[in-house]
Amino acid sequence: MGKHQTTVKDIARKLHISVSTVSRALRNLPDVNPETKKNVHEMAEKLNYEPNYIAKSLINKRTNVIGVIVPLIASSVFSRILTAMHNTAHRHGFQLMVCQSNESSTQESELIKQLVSFKIDGLLISVSSETKNDEAFEILNKKEIPYVLFDRILPINNVSKVTVDEFQCVFTAIKHLNEIGCRRIAHIGGPPHLSISKDRINGYLAALNKYNMEIDDRLILHCNNFDEDPLVNVIKLFSQKPYPDGIFTINDYTAVAAIKYLNKCGVRVPEEVSVIGFNNDPIAEVVEPTLTTIKLPCDEIGTIATDLLIKKINSPSSPPQSVTLHGDIIYRSSSEKAQLTSSFM
Repeated sequence: MGKHQTTVKDIARKLHISVSTVSRALRNLPDVNPETKKNVHEMAEKLNYEPNYIAKSLINKRTNVIGVIVPLIASSVFSRILTAMHNTAHRHGFQLMVCQSNESSTQESELIKQLVSFKIDGLLISVSSETKNDEAFEILNKKEIPYVLFDRILPINNVSKVTVDEFQCVFTAIKHLNEIGCRRIAHIGGPPHLSISKDRINGYLAALNKYNMEIDDRLILHCNNFDEDPLVNVIKLFSQKPYPDGIFTINDYTAVAAIKYLNKCGVRVPEEVSVIGFNNDPIAEVVEPTLTTIKLPCDEIGTIATDLLIKKINSPSSPPQSVTLHGDIIYRSSSEKAQLTSSFM
């Protein structure tokens, strides 16, 4: 006879409690008494208990695995969101299977198919910079696998979404630049078709109108490739006159590229050109001068998106929700002083 494998029933028998209580304790669910949970985990370790996930999934028709697709795991924003997602999923007894699309719609589509084949219970996704429609999501609809869009989204009906009020974030940034004396403000945005890019450009234009600043199409540039385009766009901005006296960028790395280029050219930041980024990446505090930027509520994005998905997994008939969160401007040296007149301008 083969060696007996410890089961949930064995743990329950030893502790004189119900099988369901042991099961909930092993999944770290909050409705179990902490002392009971501690005893269950200690007994499980003592008896060398190993959960049979395959058998459990066959019985429950669930794997308790949630797929996650982000454009770039290395991004500080997505890494912070993923941490919150992991903590929330773990609290509800779920595990995450995290993938990155590398900003490729093709890879994104393949990843969705692979995750479906792994029998995920649901999907959390922030779309790639190339994604323009929801064709890749059809397989999720056919398999009745719920999903939640976060940060970068598509205009899909009947799907929960968690976003940031990009319009207001940018409006606030341009308002700040106007208050310190900037009158010719450039905007280096992301791919024009992305929802966040559209919202940000609208916020930028609304602020220019509000504060009676001229709208100059030459000051509006876009990055499709985040490795190469930021510096190319900064050089383009300063290859034509009159120069901008303020720059708002799609992310902090683009803002840092602008500051480094201006420093190299002997242009003073913020006295001659003020710069504001987006994301509050660690690099924002390292660059000289330190970078004024928009801080996103990453913990909230991750927590709320995961909660919404788990709610949908547990209650398939629950209606979709759209949650909009707000970012905060972090004031630093790159925009702290009033503009000075300069021969450069």
